[in-house]
Amino acid sequence: MDKIVLLGFGGHAKSVIDCIERQGQYEIVGFLDKKERKNIRYRGYSVIGEDDDLDRLYKQNIKNAFVAIGFLGRSTIREQLYERLKKAGFHLPNIIDPSAVLANGVLLGEGNFVGKFAMLNADTKIGNMCIINSGARIEHECKVGDFSHVSVNTVLCGQVTVGTRTFVGAGATLLQGIIVGDSSIIAAGVTVRKDVKDCELVYEASDIRTRSLK
Repeated sequence: MDKIVLLGFGGHAKSVIDCIERQGQYEIVGFLDKKERKNIRYRGYSVIGEDDDLDRLYKQNIKNAFVAIGFLGRSTIREQLYERLKKAGFHLPNIIDPSAVLANGVLLGEGNFVGKFAMLNADTKIGNMCIINSGARIEHECKVGDFSHVSVNTVLCGQVTVGTRTFVGAGATLLQGIIVGDSSIIAAGVTVRKDVKDCELVYEASDIRTRSLK
């Protein structure tokens, strides 16, 4: 079984670990995290180093890595780690829970997480390093850009486009054909009925109230 190292530990990492164990394709060697977190243990896994140890691990024939931190209010950390892993030569697999349903024709980049009971319908395209969380419903012909996070129980109706580095909150609904720009945030529970610009926060369902994130 191929070995894999996880970058970062927290609540999202626990979900990632469970999916990897359920997939049965990779052996987790441990986490990379900050030095002060070296005593962390979870399900027998521990912190085995910091980000600066990536080259050492790669030379030890650990060729697979996965970023196991969530959105954290912004996607820049995940993006920076992705670029570092690519530069070091690591393979970033997609971690997909066995309970998720992916239709024929779904295209995924690399380093994506697809959680429990998520559904991706026909001709959906997911970029790199996205989080499609538990129970998310992404309908036919949707597109989700790199480093974006689609939260728990979110619904993307058909032909929705979500830009890069965008966060869609839990239980939000994006109606058919909606386009959401880059680096935007859709608050939890909002129903989006019209397009959203880049760097815009949609925070109220009634009349789609927004403000700029710039």
